[in-house]
Amino acid sequence: MHADPQSVSGARPIIRVRHACKSFVPFKGRSVEAIRDLTFDVAASDYVAIVGPTGAGKSVLFDCLLGLKTLDSGTIQIDGTQVADYVRRKSGGIARIFQEDRLLPWLSATDNVALGLQIRGVPEKERRAQARDWLEKVGLGRFADALPSELSGGMRQRANIARAFAIRPDIILLDEAFSALDEITAMKLRSDFQTLAHAQKMTFLIITHSIEEAIFLGNRILVFGSPARLVHEIDVPPGAAEDRGLVDSIRAEIRQCISASGRDDIASRQA
Repeated sequence: MHADPQSVSGARPIIRVRHACKSFVPFKGRSVEAIRDLTFDVAASDYVAIVGPTGAGKSVLFDCLLGLKTLDSGTIQIDGTQVADYVRRKSGGIARIFQEDRLLPWLSATDNVALGLQIRGVPEKERRAQARDWLEKVGLGRFADALPSELSGGMRQRANIARAFAIRPDIILLDEAFSALDEITAMKLRSDFQTLAHAQKMTFLIITHSIEEAIFLGNRILVFGSPARLVHEIDVPPGAAEDRGLVDSIRAEIRQCISASGRDDIASRQA
């Protein structure tokens, strides 16, 4: 179940993070270290869950993967290219799904899903047809003309997922994407997302505080300390989510690693 922290599956790495470091200074505050010497790979078609304590810099890492923030040191490569060059070269190569749906309230579900395609210059008839096709795939075909205010929270997040898939990105980043939903809705949406991602041979990374969600969606779990640094990695066997004993074992392993990393961090500051 344990893996070398820098190892990947047999597929080529699509994301390579090497010795990444990032700090920032809040308004009138002291410097805060968000990422510390972080190194890992993600292979094409990998499903990677990232877990760790709150405030561990996980969302900052996603910002760096999208080119929204730059590292202080270290490198991030996507598909063999430095992240800034990749973002410039391939618009829409990475899609991000947030906890909030972020749909535009004045646009229909179809036009919200088509928004990324519109930005990329896809003609109106074609982009609306693609958007409706993706709404069908996520079970919202009957609500193609509905405004976000006419949809439930779960339905809005389905539209958000359709929008991410519509641009056919290389990578999808899920930033606590299911945490705002009730558990029954979240379970169904996780399953539907997983089916779509596998069908599209999609590479995705998910930040989550739910160990059960990490086990269900990920074939690998990266355990981060705070600041963001890789302290442990777990390969998740197929069907692990249905084995209660294995789920409990993985949960205990993750909690032990996070607790130990916290003690090590305190000791290093006191040394």
